[in-house]
Amino acid sequence: MSFDTQIRYAGGVTIFDLNGRLTSGLAGDSLRDKLFDAFEHGHRLLLLNCEGLTYVDSGGLGELVSAYAAMVRRGGALKLLRPSKRLAELLQLTRLDALFEIEDDEAAALAGFRAPDKVHTQRKLADYLSPDN
Repeated sequence: MSFDTQIRYAGGVTIFDLNGRLTSGLAGDSLRDKLFDAFEHGHRLLLLNCEGLTYVDSGGLGELVSAYAAMVRRGGALKLLRPSKRLAELLQLTRLDALFEIEDDEAAALAGFRAPDKVHTQRKLADYLSPDN
């Protein structure tokens, strides 16, 4: 199965429904291009619905981290919604669960974007990238 993304909007948040295999190469490039395109068109709050992902390799995980860092550095916000059990395990194993805001409920994820938490998100990124970690 290839990688596909559907985009929808709710409450000022751009939601990317991810489906298929997220790997390095074309799938990662496609996701990154779509995220940057949305950001350049003024969509600063991005939610990645991972429920439809069937496989994520280390390159795909790297694409998620790269996208997160790029969005936060530019003043945006990016969260993960409904990661599969395997993706949640990968995030925990790599300690990336401390970096990403992860929700299992879409309504809670959308409400979380309305909370004044940008400074906290940027601090999480800075802390994660710190050589002390």
